[in-house]
Amino acid sequence: MPAETLLIVDDDRYVHEQLQGVLGDRVGTILHAYEPEDALRLAVAHRPSVVLLDVNLPRVDGLKLCRHLKENPATRDATILFLTVEQNVERLARALETGAADYIRKPFDPVELRARVEVALRLGRMIALLRDQAWIDPLTGLKNRAALDDALEAASAAFLRVDQPAALLLVDLDHFKRVNDEHGHGVGDALLRGVGAAIQAGCRPYDTPARFGGDEFAVLYTQVEPPGAIHAAKRVLEALRGVRARCGERAIEARGSAGLVCAVRGSPPFCAAELMQQADEALYEAKRAGGDRLVVRTRS
Repeated sequence: MPAETLLIVDDDRYVHEQLQGVLGDRVGTILHAYEPEDALRLAVAHRPSVVLLDVNLPRVDGLKLCRHLKENPATRDATILFLTVEQNVERLARALETGAADYIRKPFDPVELRARVEVALRLGRMIALLRDQAWIDPLTGLKNRAALDDALEAASAAFLRVDQPAALLLVDLDHFKRVNDEHGHGVGDALLRGVGAAIQAGCRPYDTPARFGGDEFAVLYTQVEPPGAIHAAKRVLEALRGVRARCGERAIEARGSAGLVCAVRGSPPFCAAELMQQADEALYEAKRAGGDRLVVRTRS
């Protein structure tokens, strides 16, 4: 079964039943929102591949909600299809100018509906593939700095909109320059690849592990409270202690210092730069204390 998620936004429950019946076997998950506020909350939390959005919603019309979705880093990549009884060509054109990919007229023809949704899903897959190719660090296979920055912006938006907690872990390998100087960059690269694999293995599907640059790594944890983030960060450091790179008969071991900052529910909104700075300060506190340890800070 496809892994994509589809979000239906319409205030008519009968429309939801119709769409569920036609599309239930075409996507992995179908989410239902009857109010604009619920639609935005679900979209930020689940990042659907496709949004079927009624143009005429109560209080906030579909055009305005579409603009909100396209302006939000957490939801801007969703392919939006308007649902409408509208016949006015100029209004339909304005609807597409807000960022929607297409529109489907009510009442639906099941064959046309399935075809248009399938096209939207294929478009989403191509966008995701191109984005991933541009956002992958070639040495470790983790996300790169650009991908981390984008994920941080999305986490900031989700925190502001729905108070979704997040945490950022920064890790810097201890004495890595000595490894390159004494054993060569080939051994250093092998150690970096091992560290990347160890970090990736300990992450959930909705975490963002990244190579921050050089011998620095990061993990953005979302939908997690501080105890869970601290537990995950400790697992990362423990996993690093098991990473080794061969140099002749010797095994070069990895060690790392880490700083973790947690944005808890009810704390002030944050921007990506603020979270990065606070995690960096915690990291260097760990370095100054001798390395191979975790320092935790909680925003309040």
